[in-house]
Amino acid sequence: MTIRFERRDDKLVLIYWPEFMTAEEILDKLRDEGVWHIKTCFHITEKHIIYSDDADELLFCVGEVGVEYTRIDKDVFGVDHDFYFSNSFNLYERHFVASRNVCILPKIDRVINSDVYIGGSAKECCIPKNDYEFLIKNFPKTAELNRYVNARIASIVEEFFPLVNYHEEKFDAILRRKNKALSDRFSRKKTLFQKRLDDERDRIDEIQEEFENILSQEEVVSEEEWQEKVYSILRLLYPKYIAGIREVRIDGVDRNDKRPDFVLVDANGYLDVLEIKKANVKILTEQPSYRNNYIPVRELAGAVQQMEKYLQCLNALEKTGKKKLCEQMYDFLPDAIEVKILNPQGLLLLGRSKDFNERQKNDFELIKRQYKNIVEIMTYDDLLQRIKNISAALHHEPQNSSGSTR
Repeated sequence: MTIRFERRDDKLVLIYWPEFMTAEEILDKLRDEGVWHIKTCFHITEKHIIYSDDADELLFCVGEVGVEYTRIDKDVFGVDHDFYFSNSFNLYERHFVASRNVCILPKIDRVINSDVYIGGSAKECCIPKNDYEFLIKNFPKTAELNRYVNARIASIVEEFFPLVNYHEEKFDAILRRKNKALSDRFSRKKTLFQKRLDDERDRIDEIQEEFENILSQEEVVSEEEWQEKVYSILRLLYPKYIAGIREVRIDGVDRNDKRPDFVLVDANGYLDVLEIKKANVKILTEQPSYRNNYIPVRELAGAVQQMEKYLQCLNALEKTGKKKLCEQMYDFLPDAIEVKILNPQGLLLLGRSKDFNERQKNDFELIKRQYKNIVEIMTYDDLLQRIKNISAALHHEPQNSSGSTR
């Protein structure tokens, strides 16, 4: 028997040319028994029938063609999860049926816990096309299965027939060849990983250079331009946020609308607030004052209070206020994202700390910890150090116990 697959409009069609029975005889048997098995893998029922003008062929709908993927009908293979093949993937019998009519999709279905995407642009639960082809190529062939059976039998009876260990040696030889192929493929994947790691190192080095360049331009750029430049760096260091929207108007609890520098939206739609002050903003008193402590100057205290007011207003929004807020953000967000307000947090960036003495560092750390549950306070030197630490981690080469680089 011969089968072929074609995508026709919104259907994946299995075209079947029977050998020992006519198409009409098969249809009659299918209607009588309720199911017809093709190569023991495809379980066809009456609902799958597509009527054809060609008396020598049978057409069955075994999947649904979408915009990017073709979803395989689970009933055809008796699987629990959906399998999606990229529409750029030309499907053949070998993608579904292995040697000895072993059904491939049910075998995969038993070892997974979610739907599977094969090829295409899906980010999760996706098997790249080349990897799926590699899997198909390495499915056990008839010779391997026969030698496995012989080796299992030989391992039991070799005590009585010493020469039968020849079969175990033959099977071991097959396993060595397969393991070498897998090892070679893993080595290629490691090379690809190394390339991506090198790209990430280059990217963080560029971020560090750009950030240091921004800090040197503070006196010659406007506050708005400064905020845009700094935000472009921050969004790379905080990938959880998919959007940062400038000066969104929030209904104020004191009837005065609030406009934070940026409202941040994470991948699940939850909001946080970002305030960016310039690097020349003073943070602490230059000399110990109250009871010999370094205390926040007015700029820092005012910025923290301003942030607390933004967060208070967000938490206090009623249905109408939230709707007005969302309307300002829709154009900046994917359609699937629903804006959510649940205990938003603040991120406040301001000032420099590189010239702090030890006591100033400790007092500033106490201030940051005091507000930690509400707002993360960070200086430009804190941010620069974070970039440097990421760079150092990416450039670090693990060493073995003898001290040599692996």
